[in-house]
Amino acid sequence: MKKILGEVIKSELIKKTIQFLEDNKKTVLSFVITIIFADILFLKKSSDLMFFGILIFYIIFIKIFHLKSRSTFLISLALLIMMFVSYLFTETSISTSTEKAAVWLVLFLIVGVIQQWRE
Repeated sequence: MKKILGEVIKSELIKKTIQFLEDNKKTVLSFVITIIFADILFLKKSSDLMFFGILIFYIIFIKIFHLKSRSTFLISLALLIMMFVSYLFTETSISTSTEKAAVWLVLFLIVGVIQQWRE
């Protein structure tokens, strides 16, 4: 697996892309978080492709940026607060946005625990 990744990273385009992402770390992470919150608030349909696609992006960013588990747990905390507020202001027992926030929360907690375990 490391040989394959080594060959892929040797590509000039990949090197430039990784350098661009490293130079714009905060912007890229803000973009990922914005996509997650937009998914929770505005998209009414749930899609596993969306959940796991963004999660894989975030895991790649963890590898590229060498993020600590603290940032993952901070995102989880923001998701927990969002889920709580969504639950308070919905008329029905559980809304779609509350359910999606709960799914994102569980996924980010799992990533955070695995990340903490590997540190």
